[in-house]
Amino acid sequence: MSLGNSINMVLKNKGLTNYWLSGVTGIDKTTLYSLKVGKLRTLTLRNMIKVAIALDIDLNELKKIDWED
Repeated sequence: MSLGNSINMVLKNKGLTNYWLSGVTGIDKTTLYSLKVGKLRTLTLRNMIKVAIALDIDLNELKKIDWED
């Protein structure tokens, strides 16, 4: 599973949107959209930390997903 798919699955399960995630993390909406559609495959460590904190998920799980692809 790609990083974008994993993030979107967590967002969907929590009833949140990319727009919300963008506002909370400060990550540009176009970056999140590019990740969602597969144009972008990774995030910087700084942005991955922001996403993990915002979604209350383990950063180690995001790292595993990022490295698997």
